[in-house]
Amino acid sequence: MNSICFCIGTTTKLVFASFLLAFVPAACFPASVDAAEGDPVAVRLWPGGTVTVESHWGLSVAVQNAPASPEGSTPDRVSGTIAIPETDATVSLGQAGSYLLRRPANQAKPTWQSAAISDTGTGDVFETPNDIRVNSLGTKAVHLQLDGVHLLVAGPDCDVQTLESIEHIDAVIGSNLQRFAAEDGKSLPTTVRNWISVSATAPDSAKVQTQNHNTVAISSQSSESKAKSPAVWWNVSTQPWLMPEAMDKMFVAMEESCSESQAVFAALTAEQMNFQPANGTHTPRWNVEHMMGRQLQFFSQMYHAADVAIPVMDLNPAQMPPDYRFANPNWSGAEEARQMQRVSDFSRRFAYLLDGYGTDDKVAGSRWPSMGALLKQMERHYSEHTANTQKKFQLPGWPSKN
Repeated sequence: MNSICFCIGTTTKLVFASFLLAFVPAACFPASVDAAEGDPVAVRLWPGGTVTVESHWGLSVAVQNAPASPEGSTPDRVSGTIAIPETDATVSLGQAGSYLLRRPANQAKPTWQSAAISDTGTGDVFETPNDIRVNSLGTKAVHLQLDGVHLLVAGPDCDVQTLESIEHIDAVIGSNLQRFAAEDGKSLPTTVRNWISVSATAPDSAKVQTQNHNTVAISSQSSESKAKSPAVWWNVSTQPWLMPEAMDKMFVAMEESCSESQAVFAALTAEQMNFQPANGTHTPRWNVEHMMGRQLQFFSQMYHAADVAIPVMDLNPAQMPPDYRFANPNWSGAEEARQMQRVSDFSRRFAYLLDGYGTDDKVAGSRWPSMGALLKQMERHYSEHTANTQKKFQLPGWPSKN
């Protein structure tokens, strides 16, 4: 039955939880947030001063001290025992120029190109909403704009005047950030919401957050409501957060199930994704939106409870076939598969917010009885709805690829 959100679990507790969550109205969950702009951006600091920025759309940029590779490609970077992940583009502090990283829907690979970009972010070049705009200001800074967020990686010649030239900055990232404090050593420029550095002494006016890993979530969601709040000073490590082995094993199983499902949907055309069976069951596109939407909502609820920079994201489609409308009717199966992967990456990217929880623990912000119960259900959920979709391939009227 495609109209049922979750299929029967293996224990009474999971049967009840799955059945209940299938029919809980969206209003019973925490308030949804339209995250078209403000999807959480992951800022990561690495040994040697490299900073990486990752968007929810799946685009990434590295800002490093060493010269960048041609065409914005990322060389193999290893610092000590830590391998810095590959990114879609690389710039270096010291170079000058403006660039655009873009991958529209239904395009397999991103493009990285020079572009006439102003800090105001105006012009036709910005019509694709998931672009990352990069303005490299020589040894002063690299200014990145994405998802409504302004980030500034501070170079050696960055000063208060550099910061004041940009109306609003969601985060300044770099070393020796104490230099931006006023002469009394206590106050910071009020236009900056977050300061991210490796173990530095914060001015008295800042709210200090210390963590033993290298990722900070930044978004535009609460920028206005918290405009008068003290700036947050992040003292971070350059070490990635390590997920406990038992939880990681269950995450991997969920991710593998998602990948197997992606392989099925990626082969479908937009017409096949929109196929409406005569028997009244759901389209293939509903199944993929539903699987993606459930995982995104459940994980964003937990992460939002731990960090308000991550909004609760509800992209769940209407439950019953007559009420359902395509979210993206022109997306190919390959793009819907990428959307599934984006949610899988999101769940892993911000999993550090589960620090301190085990697989048997109930997580704050979650209605699931335990983290393990949620992970097991998500693993099953992909395989169940993918199997339901594959049955449709044999129904009368199934569109051919020709």
